[in-house]
Amino acid sequence: MEKKSKYLRRIEDLPLVPLTEESKSRLLLTERVLVSFIQNPPGCVFPVHTHPSEQILIILEGEEEHICGEETFLMKAGDVCVHPANIPHGGQTKTGFKGIDIFCPPREEHVQKLKQVLEKGRPPGKV
Repeated sequence: MEKKSKYLRRIEDLPLVPLTEESKSRLLLTERVLVSFIQNPPGCVFPVHTHPSEQILIILEGEEEHICGEETFLMKAGDVCVHPANIPHGGQTKTGFKGIDIFCPPREEHVQKLKQVLEKGRPPGKV
């Protein structure tokens, strides 16, 4: 039997959290960082928004027409966008995409959605 490390996680085992009606993500939360393994289906629009966390978006598959500040540009697999805190950003994808978002400090709205998913997954009466 293989010993499992307390430090090791598998993406597929992380909680699946709806971020918007179309967008979903598997979230990994630590004390100082939130990592989001995001999946947006073809035609998904992620509304322009702001938050006080810095964010780094890495596109792994697919592409997205991305808005960051006053710029709009096409992000493709291998591209990285650094979002300063409180800068308006969002996007839309025709192809769909998979990516990684890193938030520092953790984005509070996503943390709350993660907590809701974890609460629903607990058996009745468990704290």
